[in-house]
Amino acid sequence: MSESSNHGKAPPKESSTSDHQSSTNTDTSPPVAAPNMMYYPPGTGYPCHGPQPPPYHPYPPPPHGYPPYQQGYNNFPGHAPYYDVPRTYHHTGDGGSSFFRGFIMCSCFIFTGFFVLTLIAALSLHPQFPVFKVVSLSVSNFNTSSILTGDWNISVTAENPNTRLKGYFLDFKVDVVHDNNELAMSLVPDFELEKHEQKQMDVKASSNNVVSFQKWDLDKMSNERQSSSNSIMFGVRVSSLAEFKSTSFATRSTRMLAICEGLKVVFQNNTGTGSLDNGGNPATCQLYM
Repeated sequence: MSESSNHGKAPPKESSTSDHQSSTNTDTSPPVAAPNMMYYPPGTGYPCHGPQPPPYHPYPPPPHGYPPYQQGYNNFPGHAPYYDVPRTYHHTGDGGSSFFRGFIMCSCFIFTGFFVLTLIAALSLHPQFPVFKVVSLSVSNFNTSSILTGDWNISVTAENPNTRLKGYFLDFKVDVVHDNNELAMSLVPDFELEKHEQKQMDVKASSNNVVSFQKWDLDKMSNERQSSSNSIMFGVRVSSLAEFKSTSFATRSTRMLAICEGLKVVFQNNTGTGSLDNGGNPATCQLYM
């Protein structure tokens, strides 16, 4: 009855106490302290003993089976390596300025060459200026009492001293002057002068109703005639547009002015007829360019 009644109940406390005492008496080792898990990094400035860390690589190592990376080559498998040639950039915006600079340089070379050739030709040909002379000068019906009158006859020679250049004379004009006042004027047709050629031109001019003078200008010539033994000093001006040419050289057209001063015209008694008193020698004109 007692065994059946204790079936299904907890064991008595004495057995658990005896088991604890037996286990306590059996484990006689001292307790082990828990390990300290704190980490202290080494101080700055002190060497760190132990293995050094691996060097830093900017790129991770290639996977197994691929060649190492080399700069300038294509590393893809199956493709032939090639050099990485830097690209060349063409600036299309500078094309106009480059063409303009080249055009200016070519023009400078052309003009310089032309100038040098012209200078060489000029030095080799050595152009000389023409020579103008007054051979004769006469006047008739000359009167300065109330109005100016007079009929003039002038003989002028033009000489081309060049032996290699031909002269061309355009707009040729002959004036008779007194104290820079024009008394008479005449135009001469255009003409040419061959190499080392001289040409004489007989010019007729009239003072009648051509030039009007003030009263004091007329009195000045009258007084000069009375005080200088019935003579008056006149002048002749020759102007022309001249140019000299050869088969390979030509000068530019230049306006020339030749002045012949101090031409003494002596009148016969009290008449209005006078002629140049130069002793039979032509009067050379001074040339101005």
